[in-house]
Amino acid sequence: MTDTFPTFAAAVAKRLEVGAVTYGDRSFHRPQGELLGEIEDECLDLAGWGFVLWCRVRALRERAG
Repeated sequence: MTDTFPTFAAAVAKRLEVGAVTYGDRSFHRPQGELLGEIEDECLDLAGWGFVLWCRVRALRERAG
């Protein structure tokens, strides 16, 4: 698994680059409360997408018997 970390780190770096171009690094100057709200929203997104994936995996398992 540790051999995949460089790929993960590169993907994170790419997201930061895109964010810097798109938003101009404004996140570094936003109020902490706004950033906490963004983090909460992202946590909900992760949980929601996890649920969608879980549903799809269960459907695959049911079809597989």
